[in-house]
Amino acid sequence: MAEQTDSHRYLPLFIDLSDRKVVIFGGGSVGLRKASLFSDYAHTIVVSADFVPGLKDLSSSASVELVSMDLLSVSDEKLEELVMDAFLVIPATNIVELNDRIKEFARRSGALVNRVDMADGVVIPSVIKRGGLTIGISTLGSSPAVSKYTRKKIETFITPQYGDMIKLQDEMRNLLKGKVAEQKTRKAILWEILEDRSVWEALEVSYEKGYKIAYDIFQEHISKKG
Repeated sequence: MAEQTDSHRYLPLFIDLSDRKVVIFGGGSVGLRKASLFSDYAHTIVVSADFVPGLKDLSSSASVELVSMDLLSVSDEKLEELVMDAFLVIPATNIVELNDRIKEFARRSGALVNRVDMADGVVIPSVIKRGGLTIGISTLGSSPAVSKYTRKKIETFITPQYGDMIKLQDEMRNLLKGKVAEQKTRKAILWEILEDRSVWEALEVSYEKGYKIAYDIFQEHISKKG
């Protein structure tokens, strides 16, 4: 069997992290960046001898727990205890050998591992959120510059109105289910709303204005049907 390239080894997934534990080793800027991301989704623990000010601020306002510990002298028993029941472990120290050790204990405990110094079991993408729309971007560590460039390009195109359009489409879809039996017809009406420039322009002003135009399109089709 031919060896798979990195792009064919990794599958993008969306995972529910509520009631999950994420453990980050390293209290520097990388640890802060990871904790800032994961604290919105999971109970996040950061283990380090020292913490940058941003992590201390984060721990007082989010679901972030700081554990002060010298990782260079931590025992196997304590390290095993720290990763126990973790869903994801992130070795984010600046010492490769220490990251290797943390990874080994995490794997033994059954946790997923995200290495910050190399592409490993789990790769965390750059994330763009627009309401109900979530986009993940990654080059699997090959080019952070291209990933950042791509994010900037997408952010100029995917405006905040995309979040409103998702909400609007959901509402219109529910209305149509009660009025139009044919799925093909419902789909065509939703696409008409989606591609109507006046709806997008109205959403830039307010959700209510966009909704009104979309509802008028909906009513027009219902009237024809009647």
